[in-house]
Amino acid sequence: MMHGQPRSGHQPSSPMPWAPSGRSNLIYGWPQPAFGVVLFADIVGFTTLSEEIDPIEVFALLSGFHREMARQIAGHGATLADHVGDGAVATWIAPGPEISLLQCAISCGLAMRDAMESWNRDRPAALPAARIGIGMHAGPLVVGTIGLPGRSKLGAFGDTVNVANRIERMTRTLGTDLVVSDDLFRMLATDAPADERLGLFPHVVSARLPGRGRPIRLRPALSIREVGKCIKVSNRAGT
Repeated sequence: MMHGQPRSGHQPSSPMPWAPSGRSNLIYGWPQPAFGVVLFADIVGFTTLSEEIDPIEVFALLSGFHREMARQIAGHGATLADHVGDGAVATWIAPGPEISLLQCAISCGLAMRDAMESWNRDRPAALPAARIGIGMHAGPLVVGTIGLPGRSKLGAFGDTVNVANRIERMTRTLGTDLVVSDDLFRMLATDAPADERLGLFPHVVSARLPGRGRPIRLRPALSIREVGKCIKVSNRAGT
């Protein structure tokens, strides 16, 4: 389970467009304002799973989970990525709001849950299935380094990051594996109203996130099974 801000002890996977003067400011830890889409993902019920299986199976579970998450994060062009415990975080960053960031993040979240579905099918039947929870939010943040010189970490910080983390936890409450903020949904709907993926988030709910006073509007995604049913109904209607 991941808590608080993500830690990023790696080099960014793409150039850093939010820092027009290059990396010099980041090396000294000076924060750079930016816009970001933040995705948190972790294994639902990992503590209980760890009690029920051997340590070697725990390692195999985490190894497989992080391998699948890393493939999807890298494949969808995240600017920053981190993997801690049973969780992963990815951030797409630009100087200002960009439709491509929203589309890449949504695609990554959907690909993550598809990858876990396939991975669970391929695992030995004796091993318990690993459920995933994914939460996403978009908004202003800052990018900077923290830690000692030579051992510093590059990461994204701010309320946008905290909210994305809390939204991921709401997957348990809402009974789904993927939840995005209504803010993110509306940004995508405004700039790309024809994007078919908008139909995967048909309902909006108001919820209070742990530790926050004001409620937030969320969009739970249809489950993989619900999507399959919709496709079948559509195919029948077209015949």
